[in-house]
Amino acid sequence: MTEIITSMFKDPISLNSGEIVYPQELEDFYTKVAPVKEMCVLTVSGMQGVRKSRVLWAIIQPDLDQFREFGEVNLRAVIKERFDNASQSLPYNKRLKGFTITLEDLPHAPDGELNRPAVKEIYEPRVIAGKEGALPQEELSDEDLLLTRSMIGMRVLKCLKRESRIKRPIRLVDSLELDLGIDSLGRIELTSCLESSFSADLKVETIAKAFSVKDLILEIADALRGAKDIPMEDQGITIGPDYWKENLNVLPKEETLQMIEMTGGFFAWAFRFILTAIDCLIFKLFFNIKAEGAENVPRQGAYILYGNHTSFLDGPAIGASLPRRPGFQIFYFVFGPYFFRPFIKSRVLRNFVKMGRFIPFDFSTHFLEALRSCYFVLGHGKGLCFFPEGLRSVTGEVLEFKKGFGILARETGAKLVPVFIDGAHEAWPSTSKLPRCHPIKVKFGLPLSVEDLEKEGLTMGTQDPYEAICLAARKALVELKKEVRR
Repeated sequence: MTEIITSMFKDPISLNSGEIVYPQELEDFYTKVAPVKEMCVLTVSGMQGVRKSRVLWAIIQPDLDQFREFGEVNLRAVIKERFDNASQSLPYNKRLKGFTITLEDLPHAPDGELNRPAVKEIYEPRVIAGKEGALPQEELSDEDLLLTRSMIGMRVLKCLKRESRIKRPIRLVDSLELDLGIDSLGRIELTSCLESSFSADLKVETIAKAFSVKDLILEIADALRGAKDIPMEDQGITIGPDYWKENLNVLPKEETLQMIEMTGGFFAWAFRFILTAIDCLIFKLFFNIKAEGAENVPRQGAYILYGNHTSFLDGPAIGASLPRRPGFQIFYFVFGPYFFRPFIKSRVLRNFVKMGRFIPFDFSTHFLEALRSCYFVLGHGKGLCFFPEGLRSVTGEVLEFKKGFGILARETGAKLVPVFIDGAHEAWPSTSKLPRCHPIKVKFGLPLSVEDLEKEGLTMGTQDPYEAICLAARKALVELKKEVRR
């Protein structure tokens, strides 16, 4: 049967082990599980200085339309998560060892077929050198030259230079993420810089549609045609030490406030009571859940429960382990496109989201609004459940924390309570479609002070206070993991 399937493919490549792999077979497999427009699987020789090594690699052109549809800007994180999850179903020798993203079209032969030798010639040296992003740019066309010399182009390039802090000249083909290192939080800061430069109200959604410098200039030019002047007091805003405090201290939009349940009415209380009861019953029956240190959860005042993220079960497991009063008061920060996008227009289901105290977010178009919602909730003395890693860890290890967690913690001054969830990865890893019965243990650590974490983090090699909090908070969570595993 295997011979029949593989005979459909051509251009086989040989691995170090002598096994044969058909690149088109893997390309068809991976493009079905991730927003990829086109990809080329090849072997790369000479990785890490080993000349005779042949590593299975992929050159990927992402489907930017799909990313825009879901309001996602972090190309590498999304593709890596999808690939890591899907690759678990492949034999080890067919799993990619890595990939390189390019926004440019891959070379094709005159008959329209992918020109694999040309792809290898262009990209193999870049892979070995660890380079990603735009290829070296030839001379600009007259149209592109005019674009860079226009008033809009020069101002955009100046803001990008400031936000990216790179020393070389910025090119139109540069990727905002891959070449300039501007992530979802960086786009929020970039939006403020551009608003200041143009004295106009530019929506974050406008910036989120752009993936290259040229895209950004064209999007800004289009947005300025209908932009309204922003209030005088908001003009000239700079990314200073109080930038995030000023931006988070803005009330969420009215439509967002209507989605935040703060009153504690009877129906909302009854809904959470039933939801919590079902949650506890499921985890006791199927996962034999055990909780330790629940007394460390503050009974009043603002606090953030932050835990490791390896499974869809993480949030419900924390909810099933909380004492009753904190359990009814806590809000959950959840990734909106996965949970709410299909039915958020339904008024009934939208009310369920509200009564369940879920704060949906996505990484690009509404991330600042979600952070403001969290700031608003914590400012009213409520609790918040937050997973600082962002995406689920495929390996079960604690990943690096996103900077947004440090921003929210420092600007609110809320107590931070680390929570380690053991067993959820085995019960329902991100690579499985369905859960299975497996014991889960949830351990709550002692509340931590933001000031102490910042001081500790600054001694760990960073000068950014938000990153310092992330580093020290992650260290505390890893130490809590060691206690659970003893």
